[in-house]
Amino acid sequence: MHQLKLKRMWEDALEIDIVLTLKAKWCEVTVNEYVTIADIEALVSSLQAFNTYNGKSPKRWTLDVPLVHVSLAFELANARGTVQVNAVVEQMKGDGGDMKAAFSFETTMGQLDDLSNQIKRFIRREIDHVESLRPE
Repeated sequence: MHQLKLKRMWEDALEIDIVLTLKAKWCEVTVNEYVTIADIEALVSSLQAFNTYNGKSPKRWTLDVPLVHVSLAFELANARGTVQVNAVVEQMKGDGGDMKAAFSFETTMGQLDDLSNQIKRFIRREIDHVESLRPE
């Protein structure tokens, strides 16, 4: 099981339609939204900053588009390199189906490296689908 999946659905010169799925043991959230390359590059920057300091400084990535707010916070869970990812997702579609979910899952520093590398390939259009972060 992968805890983070990212799929490119469509893109033009300004935006990418992505499907982002975050999955924990008892919760799964899927967001289908238009984002920019800068939004995705910010995730890579957060991952790289977290790894540069060996997890000693928690990092957060936030996607804040008009109808969706996603926040992923990365912090060390223990001294062995286990990383806790805290996810908060809010979808405000205004159609009676608004949703807010907050959950966490654990992974490893190595899995974050894998995620960062896959997202870089995604940005360069080498791949259209990212599957990463396997459970600890």
